[in-house]
Amino acid sequence: MRRLYRLFPFLIVLTGTALLLMGAGSEVNSSNTGSAMNGKTSGMVTKTTESSPIRPTNGLSSRASGSTVINKTNKVSAPAATLLSASAEELADTLKFDRKVVVMVKEITSARIISRLTGFDSEGYQIIASGIVVSVPEDKTDRILSSLRRKLLPIKYMPFIVEINAGLKIEKIGILKGTDQYDILRIMHTNGDNYDISNQDVIERLKEWEILSPFDIAGADNDWVEIEFRTLPKDLKAFAQEVYDFCPDALDKGPGSIEELENEIQKTKKLFLWWD
Repeated sequence: MRRLYRLFPFLIVLTGTALLLMGAGSEVNSSNTGSAMNGKTSGMVTKTTESSPIRPTNGLSSRASGSTVINKTNKVSAPAATLLSASAEELADTLKFDRKVVVMVKEITSARIISRLTGFDSEGYQIIASGIVVSVPEDKTDRILSSLRRKLLPIKYMPFIVEINAGLKIEKIGILKGTDQYDILRIMHTNGDNYDISNQDVIERLKEWEILSPFDIAGADNDWVEIEFRTLPKDLKAFAQEVYDFCPDALDKGPGSIEELENEIQKTKKLFLWWD
């Protein structure tokens, strides 16, 4: 009993020391755990901040200028593509037209329907041609044709006016695959049969004029052709007389005199040949 009494103070000291050590260990563990958690939490916040996209308030990606849409599931969808009807897709495939050309034609003309081009045979009957045709507003024909020429000629497709409907507000533009602009006259079989001028006569005469004064065939049908000069004839008066000899209607049913025809060519840089 006395021995235990003597040991009691010593046991108290040991117990107290043990309690102090346990308390310190708990504090250290708690501190380390807290630091680790704080560090882990901090790391998670930083990672989330860096990787989470900023959602625009208007629902459109600010970097895509409104062309890329972010949907409710935060998935980015592709920009809307120009769609072709099943018949337009089939037509492009049948004619071996590059699909991007048909899409370009639809975008530039805003055409709702893209149809098969029709030409003429030597008897004047309509035939199916290897091209397409679209309807355009009359007051926008020249602008649309100019735009199509800039886009299509470099990739070997030829646009041209194929139907003029003065007063009806709708005209038609055809597109052929190729680089020989005289194919336009061949397919449309442009001629002056009423004056015993064949399709070959028209082609040969225009080729002669083109050597001296380069031009583009802007439009053609069975009985007319329009050309647009890149270089005007040097002697316009002599040229106007030659035009009258070859195509009297170009003057008689148009300007009315050689002088007026000359002035018209000078002003517009165009020539309209018509055999009625």
